[in-house]
Amino acid sequence: MRHTPSLASVDDLRLRLQWAIEIEHSIIPPYMCALYSIKPGHSRQAVETITSVFIEEMLHMTLAANVLNAIGGTPSLDAPDFIPKYPQHLPHSKGTFWIPLARFSKETIETFMRIENPEPVGATPEADHYDTQGQFYVAIEEGLKSLAAKLGEEALFCGNPHRQITPDHFEYTGSGRVIPVADLKSALAAIDEIEEQGEGATPKDVWDGDRDMFHPDVEEVAHFFRYQELLLGKSYQRGDTPKSGPTGRPFTIDWDAVHPMRENPRSVHYAPGSAVREKMDAFNRVYSDMLRTLHRVFNGEPARMRSAISAMRDLRALGVALMEMPSGDGKTTAGPSFEWLPAAPAVDRASGAAAFSIAVEKDGPYVVTGGVPLTRKSIVYSEWHEPMSWRRDAELGTEPSYRLCRCGQSKRKPYCDNTHLKVGFDGAENAPVEPSETRRERGQSKHITVTDDAMLCTRAGFCGNRQERVWDQLARAEDSLVRFDIIQRVERCPSGRLGYDVGNGPIEPDLPAAIAVTKDGPYWVTGGIKVTMSDGRVLETRNRVELCRCGRSSIKPLCDGSHRDINFTEG
Repeated sequence: MRHTPSLASVDDLRLRLQWAIEIEHSIIPPYMCALYSIKPGHSRQAVETITSVFIEEMLHMTLAANVLNAIGGTPSLDAPDFIPKYPQHLPHSKGTFWIPLARFSKETIETFMRIENPEPVGATPEADHYDTQGQFYVAIEEGLKSLAAKLGEEALFCGNPHRQITPDHFEYTGSGRVIPVADLKSALAAIDEIEEQGEGATPKDVWDGDRDMFHPDVEEVAHFFRYQELLLGKSYQRGDTPKSGPTGRPFTIDWDAVHPMRENPRSVHYAPGSAVREKMDAFNRVYSDMLRTLHRVFNGEPARMRSAISAMRDLRALGVALMEMPSGDGKTTAGPSFEWLPAAPAVDRASGAAAFSIAVEKDGPYVVTGGVPLTRKSIVYSEWHEPMSWRRDAELGTEPSYRLCRCGQSKRKPYCDNTHLKVGFDGAENAPVEPSETRRERGQSKHITVTDDAMLCTRAGFCGNRQERVWDQLARAEDSLVRFDIIQRVERCPSGRLGYDVGNGPIEPDLPAAIAVTKDGPYWVTGGIKVTMSDGRVLETRNRVELCRCGRSSIKPLCDGSHRDINFTEG
């Protein structure tokens, strides 16, 4: 029999906790592939089961990182080999079975049960080459206890407490709990949470001690038994045991209502520039950026956890889209490949807009990718409440990707918190895509021409003051001071309704590629950032664009000033 040495040093323990993060992460992509492949409206029990498990696996990653940080370690997620190449074995296991990226099927669920298989009674702890995850985690528990006894808890738990993820850092929606780790008791509680959710509270029990995230009135069974329920089409009820199997409520799984995803997809299977390759690269970029964000979260920036969760939500839209795209073999669809991509290089101001993009989700948020700078701005008013200029109020940072609320009802504005799903937001996109030039009217004088696309008006008010409006000023435009005032007004118009020409073609203000959240108003998109609607149509790319934030515009995603009618506020 192979002898596995105990975890005799802190370095040994830190290494195994890093492995724990890798193990927990490695099973998330297969779970997500199976989930995304289920066609909408089918197999609700399966959707709820897989969703609950993969959310809890994210919790397990967080708990493992908390324990590693507590003993002075450094979690590592931003590396090319952190994402496995599928099919693969469970990392650091004996490698007795393969785990593919595959569609939802009975065979896939059987593989998931092998992943979550409880440890046999009397199984020895194994810190490497384990048969079950339970054996691996028992070895970690023993290592924590022995090193705490040998070195003393204060010496072992020497990590910076500010690196701990706590319940205050994000609204965890799954079962179980986020446990900050500061000593042996809390470290063992964190490991117990991982073990119980995967295998059950005891070897003779199917329950994990938590409540079902979708049905809080129902007790929750451990991961292995949740997957067994799907395979057998029955729920566990009180009195059931691992030996009896589930004897409760029956349910139906439609094993055929699934997208025929090509197993273990790779981006190299598709030509650069092809529709599938571009969508796959977009998915992998968001996924890799999410892991980079988690790396920062687990290494001293826990407040970024919400950004990582937001990126996880963005992945679903991209993953489902790939499930629906033909792979090209006439039989299967593409599916997501979960490949690591390096961080996008920093872009200078000139090339920034080309690297940035905004995608409108159907009846959902704006998904912003490429690291678009986000700020807050407000209008500076005169004593007569006349708009005069713009003021930058705050820098909101530059994340690789983020989601901005479009329904106007998020409790985390400007970011999306999925309220649009709860309120049934109708985000119908009626904005025209033809060039603004086709609608523009012209007001001319000898030295300047002012152009006007009235449809773009968002009622910011820069076009006039208490005495006159830009169009009235044209009669006096021979005066250079008047022309200067006209130009200042036009360039401050945030929507691009107004433009001007002094004889050598249209002139636009020099604005950065960025997004500004305007006070109680729309998103002001500047610098020529591409905006793609949910049906694939692309809005005309312009230097000044305002996107609806209140959810009430008649020309969504463009703003039409409706926020003023409903007295929209940041809230």
